Amino acid sequence: MTSMTTMPPKNAPVPGEQGTGEIRLIDLTKKFGDSTAVQSISLTIPQGSYCCLLGPSGCGKTTILRMIAGHETPTSGEIFIGEEMVVGKPPVERGTAMMFQSYALFPHLNVLDNVGFYLKMRGIRKDERRRRALEMLQRVQLDHLRDRMPAQLSGGQQQRVALARSLIINPKVLLLDEPLSALDEFLRLKMRGELKSLQNQLGITFVHVTHSQPEAIALADMVVVMDTGRIDQAGSANTIFNKPRTPYVARFMGGQNVLTGSVEGVSGRSLRMKRAGSGPIEARIDGDASLPAAGAPISVSIRRDRIALKRLPPEADAPNAIKGVVETTEYQGSYVKVTLNVGTGEPFVANLSDGDYFSDPVDAGAEVTASWVADDVHILTEADSGHAGELYSE
Repeated sequence: MTSMTTMPPKNAPVPGEQGTGEIRLIDLTKKFGDSTAVQSISLTIPQGSYCCLLGPSGCGKTTILRMIAGHETPTSGEIFIGEEMVVGKPPVERGTAMMFQSYALFPHLNVLDNVGFYLKMRGIRKDERRRRALEMLQRVQLDHLRDRMPAQLSGGQQQRVALARSLIINPKVLLLDEPLSALDEFLRLKMRGELKSLQNQLGITFVHVTHSQPEAIALADMVVVMDTGRIDQAGSANTIFNKPRTPYVARFMGGQNVLTGSVEGVSGRSLRMKRAGSGPIEARIDGDASLPAAGAPISVSIRRDRIALKRLPPEADAPNAIKGVVETTEYQGSYVKVTLNVGTGEPFVANLSDGDYFSDPVDAGAEVTASWVADDVHILTEADSGHAGELYSE
């Protein structure tokens, strides 16, 4: 069982005042026949936080969202929202609202009536629900489109209508199922900022399912990285990106290269790793990390933007250097992504500043040496199992 938590964000309400949007999943499992979609996970999402469930298709993140919402029933385990155990309760009694990937707007209702629909279902008088719907449209800056039909709206406008409709019932928790995936890049970036701003204003708990690493890093106070029904790591975006715990997380989050070998020796707080086909790798051991035994398997990661390239071959037994052949170069505006074949079976990437790259550009087929310093090597707490070797993030 994996148990993880994080500190609440600065905008979280004081516990005991509005602290009803905390979510606790306890030993939660969901099976569909012989297939296990979610396996014995435990997780606490603090009140008022923006949490992103992140992972590839089929990892179980949407199943978790649907169990929190009440659209799926756990096979076993408990779900608490605030102090209330909600397994067995219908969605309307959980204090949650869910915004679906498709938005699910009613094509025969105008914008104002779409937003007020849930209030109509709860028996709220027409004048009252229209007043509240208009207030919510003003919050998402769409009150001027109140009389339009969904087909007359852009994708971003439809999304904001769906968001207003979800929020009008004043939920304790807003659940978002890949809400930005249908938008083009410009709108996705714009709506990303609007979502974060709105969550800061409301101070309620957002749980957002996505497969986009940049989206999760930009939005979340808490990122939960999932793999085949389990939580691999949960923490702040900064921790997940810069201090991944496993090779799987390092690969999936992107921005990191993973190398695997065995411990050659430890001296003080410095570690020396050996691997076939290259010189040794030296790394610093964090003060609170345990010292690995000589000969033990070990994996390390190095951020792509910490890699330097040169045309000269590495010196014999030079630490923190690996030779490779340039496969592709991609200009990304502020940097150039250079992908190397270093014989590990997966790409090794250097993100070079545009100034560094264009001062001495390399073409496909060029033989180069990639190098880095020991302080930029992050020791992963688990050796590479090889189960995620096909994962490669942009």
